[in-house]
Amino acid sequence: MNQESVYDTEKPVAGQGVQVERALDVLEWLAASAGEARGLSEIALGLGQPKATVHRLLAVLRKRGYVTQDAQAGYLLGIKCFELGNYWAQTFDLRNFARPYLEELNDELGETVQLAVYDQGDVVYVDKLQSTQLVIARPEIGNRAPATVVATGRALLAFQPAADIRSLLGRPLPAYTENTPTTPEAITELLGQVRRDGFAVNRETYRKGICGLAVPIRDSTGAVIASVGILVPAHRFGDEQFETYRDATIRTALAISSALGGPIQLVTTAR
Repeated sequence: MNQESVYDTEKPVAGQGVQVERALDVLEWLAASAGEARGLSEIALGLGQPKATVHRLLAVLRKRGYVTQDAQAGYLLGIKCFELGNYWAQTFDLRNFARPYLEELNDELGETVQLAVYDQGDVVYVDKLQSTQLVIARPEIGNRAPATVVATGRALLAFQPAADIRSLLGRPLPAYTENTPTTPEAITELLGQVRRDGFAVNRETYRKGICGLAVPIRDSTGAVIASVGILVPAHRFGDEQFETYRDATIRTALAISSALGGPIQLVTTAR
């Protein structure tokens, strides 16, 4: 007697992948609705799909808890979406998530690449890939640096609450090199420039002979959660190389942000 293979029974039927994509389209469309219940006709119109098709998808998603209905029969995301999102947040490891993007940037530029987060006035480095050049930037720093004087820190500090920035600038601001900004006014102007440009630059303000450039990483809410930066010896940080460094670092930050559900374009502001 011929016994049917388990692999045969699990082969996807024609159109199955399309239906999965359509179901995900429904969830993503509802997620973009800012918490407002949407009717069947509105969803179908928004997705450009027949009402009958969307109704079948909604029925399945509702049965599984991914969609719910309010008293007026409008559709909303269900508790199952929250449960999965909460599980992802609890298990998310930024360092492992960002590592492939950092490696690509390191390969492209051959310069030292860093991933950093903000902590009470300091930048904390959670990952670092060393330069592949013969002459490399070797900053004499540990796991932290003052956020006011390095590019990775400024890319984070510029988007902290205004009250937190004022509090930090009320503390002593020591000089590390002759280029270090040491007044609240000077640092306020630098942070304003970061917000206008969307990226931060350090030209020997922490260690003599070492420059840096960094770009914020944003999550699905648009909030800045980390920064990706490069360290470059000052003699390689001239005008000719600057655009290459800037554009590559921006691409990397946006790729990570996009993968997190964040913006796909550089965010700038006059603030």
